[in-house]
Amino acid sequence: MQNSRCDRCQEALETLENLHYTITIEIEAEGYVDDQDYESHEDQLSDIEAMIESADEISSSDFGDDWYQRRQYILCKRCYTQYIQNPLSKPSR
Repeated sequence: MQNSRCDRCQEALETLENLHYTITIEIEAEGYVDDQDYESHEDQLSDIEAMIESADEISSSDFGDDWYQRRQYILCKRCYTQYIQNPLSKPSR
């Protein structure tokens, strides 16, 4: 690991002894409607599923960030603990 830093707090994670976590977030659009005529709703869903499944094979410019995004972040132990307790950053009640 060379000069890695926590993506949240920027703490250096320069050695393997520095416990850290890789968080992968996948975002998929749902409720897609397009102007193409489909014989059935199932055909339309099948088409969308095929596009999502092939997302890794096509570049994001072809598929579009509106449809699918995959992001990875490296977090130090402290930031991971905070993230996992409230991943959506909802205000506490």
